[in-house]
Amino acid sequence: MNFLFVLGLATLLVERGAAETCYAGTDPPPCNTCGGVCSFGNPCQCTTDQRECIATTAADCDAADNTCCLKGYFWSSSLSCCTSTPACYPACQGDETCTVVNDTATCACNNVPDTGLTSSSLSPTVKCNSGTMTVSLSKCLMQKLGFDSLHLSNDTDTCTNSYTEVIDGKTMNSIQALTQSNWCGNMVMVNASTVSYTNTLVIGSTTIFKVSFTCSYNLSMQINLDSAIRVVMSSVNLTINGQGSITTKMAAYRDEAYSRPILSTEELSTGSDIFLGVFSEAADGNKFVLRVESCVATPDGDQNNVNKIMIVNAGCPANDGVFADVQQNGQALEARIKISSFAFQGQPLVYITCKVRLCDKSGVCTGCTRSRQASTDEGTLEIAVNLQDKYYSDSSVSHSAMCWTVLAGFLLALLKLY
Repeated sequence: MNFLFVLGLATLLVERGAAETCYAGTDPPPCNTCGGVCSFGNPCQCTTDQRECIATTAADCDAADNTCCLKGYFWSSSLSCCTSTPACYPACQGDETCTVVNDTATCACNNVPDTGLTSSSLSPTVKCNSGTMTVSLSKCLMQKLGFDSLHLSNDTDTCTNSYTEVIDGKTMNSIQALTQSNWCGNMVMVNASTVSYTNTLVIGSTTIFKVSFTCSYNLSMQINLDSAIRVVMSSVNLTINGQGSITTKMAAYRDEAYSRPILSTEELSTGSDIFLGVFSEAADGNKFVLRVESCVATPDGDQNNVNKIMIVNAGCPANDGVFADVQQNGQALEARIKISSFAFQGQPLVYITCKVRLCDKSGVCTGCTRSRQASTDEGTLEIAVNLQDKYYSDSSVSHSAMCWTVLAGFLLALLKLY
């Protein structure tokens, strides 16, 4: 029986061409001749050495793997057998060659002439995405010039987390930076229309070369928020149809362009305008829109407070003694609401609490009725605006809002007595 097996193996693995020769089972010998047990996927337990089994049929071998071949031999997908010609899986990129290193097929960089190559030849590729900047360098070029690593301006663990990826047929070493102020040494510049983030790529650990890179973005509600610190902001996760979690945020801004987030350290004057910006991150804008169902203002964050003031009701201005303009709602992944600020007498803060949800874009998510095309349950967002020592009795908006609310609360309490 052993004789028939060896004969069949030798017959299968015959020479298939001049460039590549199928292993014929003669040198080195298959493991079954040294007393081991041979089966596909089970390494040969031989008395003299340990070798992996050679496949007895093409169907036994994974065409994207060399494990079915003996040590020093490699699977040829064109001949459907094991040969001595190196085969790398996955395939090498355009700047690499498949070669043998310690009997293992390995992708190694091509021999590139070093004539004229200097550190300045390291020109990074920069990709500016929403929320991240990705900078990449040719792995082979770094290796040729003797650079072994890269990191951002800061060298903490977070800022040194590089990785390998394939870009345009070449193997690249890449690293990402978040578009946030001071993140890993980010420098931020803001003008009337754009915000720019600049960082430095530090290449090498012994011999060091530095190159700066920049990403610029048009100003938007989210970009402006990311570039600021200590902002008045709230966040909630909305689950779409029971699957996936979408982060939704609300922040307060000073201007109608939503370019100046209000900071937690700022004090505002009553009667000035506050712009509430609500947006969902990473949701599919072709399928979903964001809708603010309601917003209420209270002196303490308690939505049952008798002095509460409705700002938005059923997606539209509530007209509850405080001016509100719902500028955008249920039309995109951003909602915009303008409010004339006011104060509760004797209270330093005004708490604004909003109920939000994502809606199916194919339905009707606008208008002054509660949306029925909801794709998520309601989520709650709450911010607190600092109006300490800024209450002015001569402000008609502030005064009327406070007085009518207090009066309504008094009448409700009085009615409960009878």
